[in-house]
Amino acid sequence: MKRLVLLTVCMFSFAAACFAQRGNIRYKGEKGISSTGVMLGYAVDNKSALIGVDYRYNILDRLRLAPSVLYSLKNNDLDTWYVNADAHYLARITERITIYPVGGIGFSVWNTKNILIHPLEELPEPEVETRAESETESDAETPKETETKMRLGLNLGFGGEMRVTKDIIIGAEFRYNLTSERIYDQAMFLARAAYYF
Repeated sequence: MKRLVLLTVCMFSFAAACFAQRGNIRYKGEKGISSTGVMLGYAVDNKSALIGVDYRYNILDRLRLAPSVLYSLKNNDLDTWYVNADAHYLARITERITIYPVGGIGFSVWNTKNILIHPLEELPEPEVETRAESETESDAETPKETETKMRLGLNLGFGGEMRVTKDIIIGAEFRYNLTSERIYDQAMFLARAAYYF
């Protein structure tokens, strides 16, 4: 159900972007323009803060490439790195405001520490045992090591930005990283501040 809602929202934002381009708003060419920014956000499924950096380059007036690196801070012995290669289709709403759909590829590295399974999985109900047996088995089953898993996924989402000055821009973005295993899917809300050059 989550994936269906996301797909619907992304299709709506792409349609809105295309519709905005058909208006009478004069679009200034931005081919060759770059920006570097910092991002702060929240990873919904990890329930943790996100920090990151990105670089955006307009290969055409309305199409830009947006590679980024994000780090999900450790929560419940889990931290995650995301390396993304996205593209944005820009729709100018006013002279200062632009919206865009997001699409691309995301590579994630999940680090779990001192736990047996992924922290987002539900643990099975323990059987009733005597206290001595329970303590002995729990010590034997809990490894004291780090496990790393890597996943390749698809990024879908939408965003918007506003020019504060000629060189400074702020924006917000919703992104969903879809992987082959639902347990590693991640919804993200991001805020961005950047310098245009």
